[in-house]
Amino acid sequence: MVESKEIKLVRQAQKGKKEALETLFLMEKEYLYKIAFLYMKNKEDALDLVQECILQCILNLKRLEKPEFFRTWMTRILINCAKQEWRKRDRYDLAEKPELPEEEVMWETVSREEKLDLYDAIESLSFPYKAIIIQHYFAGNKLKEIAELLNMPPGTVKAYHARAKSRLKEILEEE
Repeated sequence: MVESKEIKLVRQAQKGKKEALETLFLMEKEYLYKIAFLYMKNKEDALDLVQECILQCILNLKRLEKPEFFRTWMTRILINCAKQEWRKRDRYDLAEKPELPEEEVMWETVSREEKLDLYDAIESLSFPYKAIIIQHYFAGNKLKEIAELLNMPPGTVKAYHARAKSRLKEILEEE
């Protein structure tokens, strides 16, 4: 079995090669930022979240048992960092309007107001509903992959996905 470039880099990074670690994170930086932005809703918070995620990955890289699941493992860390940040914010009740990225190709036919309404509706969902919606519709993960990321049974993720969609529909229809 031939190892992919990413698996080789992960193994090298686990052995302490800084260049391999740097290459891994450079390969994943855009992915990490996009996901972090979806969770945090503004550039600064997303960058802080990515930084925290990378730090946690570096500190825990030797614990990764299966290098082929590096991206899944890293995404799980990012989600956990986001959950911690949400908990902090819930304590301090910081309510901010999301800042929309300027280059959103996927949404070119949707008005800015509709985007804000959708982001507000997603923001109002609790975990894990919010995470499932973001991972499925914005990160492009299948429900089975989301189940692995969130460490939940696939049936539970499917049920939560359906509930989250229903709740989003209710919220958007109210507005």
